[in-house]
Amino acid sequence: MSEFRRRKWQDSDTRALIDMWPRVGSIVLIALELKRSTSSVQTQASRTGLPRRMENNERHRRKWTEDDVAGLRDALKENTSADGDVLICEIAEQVKRSIDAVAAKLAENDFFGDEEKLFEKIKVTKTSIASATTTASAAATMSCDEVKSTDRRQQAMDRKCMKCKKSFWSEWAGNRRCNACKKTETSDPYEW
Repeated sequence: MSEFRRRKWQDSDTRALIDMWPRVGSIVLIALELKRSTSSVQTQASRTGLPRRMENNERHRRKWTEDDVAGLRDALKENTSADGDVLICEIAEQVKRSIDAVAAKLAENDFFGDEEKLFEKIKVTKTSIASATTTASAAATMSCDEVKSTDRRQQAMDRKCMKCKKSFWSEWAGNRRCNACKKTETSDPYEW
């Protein structure tokens, strides 16, 4: 599937990533929507300065046991259509793991061999996206600071770089240059 191979990030792609980042609870779902690999999405998120994702450790970072892998195999059989479409959101819910953790395990050699082959088979239903989005919004709301500012200048958001005019994630209104422009602007890294 050539559309998942490396290609340059357009400004519209970056704006879509910035828009989805706080709303969609899975890197895999964002990658599928943008037709990119998960590593490409994570790299661009880092380059854009998006905040780190707050993942629920009990669903994502738990080590896979033999019983967990057996449960994943059963869930894969139950949630694969006759056409071979893999319903990843339903599998994640059944095995009580994050979508990203399930996709990472399914991309291993024991199952599909790599992410590109897995992405060819994944089918995401609208109800499962709504569920993942709601879960992500609830998690984001819980992890936000208690003090909420009504002043939009103090809010983190997508802003345009004043030098290159590209979109980037800015933590507050005073942050008006993207990381790339900050690095190239001066030869002395300690000069502000």
